[in-house]
Amino acid sequence: MQIPYCSKEQSSILFKLISIFFMIFRKPRKLTHGREIVRTDNFTLIYLGDYNYHYSYKRGKKLFFGGIDLNKKRFQALPLIMIACSLTAILGFSPIQSDKRGQSTLPYAVHVNEVFENDATDRKAKNADEDYLKATEAKKKAILESYQEDFSDTQNDHYKKVTRYTVKKNETLKSIAKRFRLKIQDLLKTNKIKSKYKYYAPGEHLYLPGKAGIIYTFKKGDSLARLVSKYNISTDDVLFENKIRSADLFSPGQKIFLPGAVRPKPPLLWYMPVPSRVITSDFAWRTYPRSHFHDALDLKANYEPVKAARSGKVIYSGWMGGYGNVVIIQHTQGLKTLYAHNSKLYVRRGDRVEGGKVISRSGCTGYCFGAHLHFEIIKNGKTTDPKKYLKGFRYK
Repeated sequence: MQIPYCSKEQSSILFKLISIFFMIFRKPRKLTHGREIVRTDNFTLIYLGDYNYHYSYKRGKKLFFGGIDLNKKRFQALPLIMIACSLTAILGFSPIQSDKRGQSTLPYAVHVNEVFENDATDRKAKNADEDYLKATEAKKKAILESYQEDFSDTQNDHYKKVTRYTVKKNETLKSIAKRFRLKIQDLLKTNKIKSKYKYYAPGEHLYLPGKAGIIYTFKKGDSLARLVSKYNISTDDVLFENKIRSADLFSPGQKIFLPGAVRPKPPLLWYMPVPSRVITSDFAWRTYPRSHFHDALDLKANYEPVKAARSGKVIYSGWMGGYGNVVIIQHTQGLKTLYAHNSKLYVRRGDRVEGGKVISRSGCTGYCFGAHLHFEIIKNGKTTDPKKYLKGFRYK
């Protein structure tokens, strides 16, 4: 095989051309949302898959960006294809293959109507201008502000008994209070009586204030002794309030009133929404895909289950412009969590969810250029860094 001969002059020209090339073009970076195929100091071209490209161009302090769908703009984008192919061949990179976006294999029913990736609505969001994104933020703010009340992780099962009592012959307020183990002041207050010497004729009615407590349903293996110990209450009070004689004969499913008992609040547990724990975009200022403060964490999640970060109530599940398919969960202590860009939603508004349970499937709907999870924590109406509440995040 004959090796082509290059003169010194030709070698010098070739070397200069290569030098100029590497002065203009930078080495493409590894991205989670696509393959960077062209990069200069001011221009970036990223292949997202399915013949979709994202470009950004910086001129001074302004950033121009947008998307090109070659399925719709074949002829206009022909020069771009030629340039991209040439550079790809030179740099030794090939376009990434489009993700397999089949139907979810998770055993959850989809309760809401989502927008699917790359349909007309989603394409509009991916090519959103500033007005569109501002409208999205306004919608999110309105939803968050409409649910300012706090929410309890457990149902309010505390109970206070009030019993109507028929006065018998020769009974007084003092004797009634003593008989039912009540404080005379509580009896007067419940019946709005000013004097403890007020006379009640036989047949008249009084209302007896009961002790605060909870209604408990017996489970298999339960015993009254265990419950009394657990809630630090009196066995005699339980037997008296429930008008029962034996402390042993209880069957599963039987309900009993536990006077003075207070159900302990569950611990405030947090769960990682996705298993990777990898932060691809931090809670900070950023320039891509636009220059703004990113008030969330973007987490690596390639079309996989997303879990509720804490127990709570779903206050929104559906489409939200630039955020794509969104779930918002309200928790105690003025906290809310938001999960955006999902490809599937498995909960609907009003659902109560437990921390660690699957609520959606990650994806790339809305103003998004690669599958991931946009995860926000909102405290009393203001976004806050999720790293303050969850530990164990890491950077790629």
